[in-house]
Amino acid sequence: MYGYEIIRELERRFSGYWQPKTGTIYPALEKLEQNGLITGQIEFRNHGPDRKHYAITGKGRKELKSAMMQWAKMTEMIDTYREIHEALFKFKKACTSNEVTKMLTELGNAFKNKTFEFSQIFPSEGKRQAEPTQPVMLKVLYAKENHKREIHLELEWLPH
Repeated sequence: MYGYEIIRELERRFSGYWQPKTGTIYPALEKLEQNGLITGQIEFRNHGPDRKHYAITGKGRKELKSAMMQWAKMTEMIDTYREIHEALFKFKKACTSNEVTKMLTELGNAFKNKTFEFSQIFPSEGKRQAEPTQPVMLKVLYAKENHKREIHLELEWLPH
């Protein structure tokens, strides 16, 4: 394929979620070629601009196979993590700061009572009871993502 075909193919494979720019793809192709992972051959055309067609080399196939094995291991780790972290209850809703304050206060009070029902604190239809044991591990993360600010609060304990 030549560069423009590669860009269109990437757009297709990413279902439009990633639209690579020529300023990203052509330098990457140049670097791959310099490293001997692909070869490029120019097609001189009478009508329209010349095109450089790229093909993977044996060294490139070997490197690709290695990279695909690494990706497979990584996706396996992600799948394992997701299976381990089974969601028992999930809550996400746009709230006012007063509503957040009320829910966090109720959550704090619920920890004192040793057992609580999530749906009594976080409005939902799902009923799930929690029985925190001591010690409770607390982790707070204040982060910026996509021009937004987030606080991730994690409370962790061992079951009875």
